Amino acid sequence: MLLTKAFKLTVICTPVIRQLNLLDPPENLTITDPGHLGNLEISWSPSQEQVRMKEQGQCLVLYELHYYDSYSSSWTVSSIRTTQTSFRAQFDLGQEVKVRIYTLISGACADGRTAKSKNFTEVVQKPDMAGQNGLQDFICLYYYMEHLFCSWKRSSKMPAKAQEAFYYWHREMAHTKECPFYILSGGFRSGCNFSGTDLPTFSDINLCVNMSSDDPVRPLYVTLQIQNIVKPKPPGDLRVEAGADKQLRVHWGSPAGRIPQHCLLWQVQTRREGQEEKPTQLNCCNSMYITLLMSCLRVRCMLNKYCANSGVWSDWSPSVCYPGMEYCYIKIMLLKYIAHCRKSFEIQYQKIVTCHSHFTSESKKYFLMVNYVTFLVEGLPTTCFY
Repeated sequence: MLLTKAFKLTVICTPVIRQLNLLDPPENLTITDPGHLGNLEISWSPSQEQVRMKEQGQCLVLYELHYYDSYSSSWTVSSIRTTQTSFRAQFDLGQEVKVRIYTLISGACADGRTAKSKNFTEVVQKPDMAGQNGLQDFICLYYYMEHLFCSWKRSSKMPAKAQEAFYYWHREMAHTKECPFYILSGGFRSGCNFSGTDLPTFSDINLCVNMSSDDPVRPLYVTLQIQNIVKPKPPGDLRVEAGADKQLRVHWGSPAGRIPQHCLLWQVQTRREGQEEKPTQLNCCNSMYITLLMSCLRVRCMLNKYCANSGVWSDWSPSVCYPGMEYCYIKIMLLKYIAHCRKSFEIQYQKIVTCHSHFTSESKKYFLMVNYVTFLVEGLPTTCFY
């Protein structure tokens, strides 16, 4: 069972200063871990001065909360202002947890202005650094927006008899749950399969891999949103059609699965003379025009910025080659081969026949289709065509 962890808190409370422009901050700032793998409960108490202000009814008393976001390595830019005395926030339990709280008042007692305490109450909780990091290469992928898989590898520092336990939690759950289906490798747990498990999108999901061992091993904590780790299937139904002005139009279909087409970003990679070109990125549409100089192409996709903050590229689709494009590529390869065979500019037909003996039957077919003008430019005699 995953047990609630008791925090050792360091509390720094500033002295009460009974002046309007130097308000005293709230008291008894504490952090409680309900066992939700990083979603922590922050609570505090009003000072006696704040209680008196509320009783007099001439002041609106607010609390301004700041906490250190270890995911972005910075204090929260937007402060949380509330009249309540508690708040929940997400933290990485493998990092320091830092929280600060101020007092704000407004109303008649503040001459119609808003006053903020210059002093604050702060809580600092340091993580338990005992033990080794037993895991590495942790990754989760949400395949086709249908199946979530997480996997990890055991590091060389992992005790030989240690066994992993994987837990998860999100806001729609009352308690943490263990992995529904473990993936095994070499007799040890190496991943978790969430197939058949309903998980929310655009909501934090907290994950923890804990180790049971006689020697201490640090747990691994991860927080993610599944729409940001979607890996689509490769695009399908690639086809090339002849267009105007010596251009070709390439079409492809959306990948199978639940991903809406308007959520997809595309990359098209072409090949020229056997060399792969830099991919072209398309924010919309599932077609583009290319020139006849391109020989083959392939396509891949991922979720765009309108549907996710990040994404994972699909695998490349199988390459497709337009007949004319393939012919141009093979013709260039044949010319290079002929140039290697010939010994002089005046090469004769009999020597070309010698080269033929090294060609495959498919190469012979394309060789006989080589354009006369191209050969003439290369310096070959016309007798090569008879």
